[in-house]
Amino acid sequence: MTKYSWKKIPIIAIATIFILVLVACGGGTEETEGSTEEASSEESSTSGEVIDLTVSSFMPGPHPQHKDVIEPFLERVEEATDGRVTGTMYPANALGESDAQYDLAVTGVADMSMTLHGYTPGEFPLSSVTELPFMGENAVDGTRIFWDLHEQFPEIAEEHEGTKIAWIFKNDAAQLFSVDNPINNWEDLEGMRIRTPSPAGTELLEAYGAIPVSMPMGDVYEAMQRGVVDGALGPASTITNFQLGDVMNYITKGDFYTSSLMVVINESTWNRISPEDQEVIEELMDREMALLAGETYDKDGDGGWTAAEEAGIEINELSDEEIEEWAKPLESISEEWVEEMEGNDLPGQAIYEAAVESRDQGE
Repeated sequence: MTKYSWKKIPIIAIATIFILVLVACGGGTEETEGSTEEASSEESSTSGEVIDLTVSSFMPGPHPQHKDVIEPFLERVEEATDGRVTGTMYPANALGESDAQYDLAVTGVADMSMTLHGYTPGEFPLSSVTELPFMGENAVDGTRIFWDLHEQFPEIAEEHEGTKIAWIFKNDAAQLFSVDNPINNWEDLEGMRIRTPSPAGTELLEAYGAIPVSMPMGDVYEAMQRGVVDGALGPASTITNFQLGDVMNYITKGDFYTSSLMVVINESTWNRISPEDQEVIEELMDREMALLAGETYDKDGDGGWTAAEEAGIEINELSDEEIEEWAKPLESISEEWVEEMEGNDLPGQAIYEAAVESRDQGE
């Protein structure tokens, strides 16, 4: 079974353990030396070693990506490896802040981590193609596009250096949330302070004349409540998962873009797993796993819309004609993205064309 960490251990328990250790250590030199040799022998042997994956996430404990995706995955891994590989979840930034989640996996502080690519700006330039405006209608559609690119271009995996990709996926489409003022057209965003999760969101907001304020989703509730920001760019799934329905009054529904996420495994940790167990785990980390994560986000988003309606939040759903108007200020973003990638000797044009082709095939 998937385990959760205990964040606090009573002081008396620590003292008791310490005393027991001292007593155990007084058993005599011969026994201690024998025990040391035995322990050393066990540590040097890979046979029978149980690897308990430390799994870090910025999302709150009961988030559907935990209970419906990662935890069942860990249970299947444990079953498929006959208990040789297990996992312990550390949600809600227990091991590090949101913007450190990828580095936790790279450095081995965590064996496995889930985070947004946008929380580590500049690290994943090619992966950001899927965050261009209107590149995917929902989480499943965006995930399909992202996985197609992952299979076609090894450069996508190479961006995740130091880790092994378990699965990459997209969340439900980003909308515009606001506290005091409705956003009926893009000109209404002029001068508004709007939270952004990533460089892609920043570019979109700047094109509309808004003032982007970069922050992780976990900080948005308080920022909106205290007036630090006037609104936020985020998916409907956050309305329930981060209780944002309590601090907003208006939503402009335009499905502007989808954020990309990853679940990655520390490379050294992966190499500790036997080739036989690697093989069975690989079979669980496939396209279907990524699509499951996308489906979970879309279901989560549906729940967010229901919660918004029940809370009396005013929803302005843009028509196709209105979206065409909203798209005009964003037209140069894709062109500039390609130019930037090519200027850095990256295959931006090829990946962009492949992304558009995959998107159009799904329509």
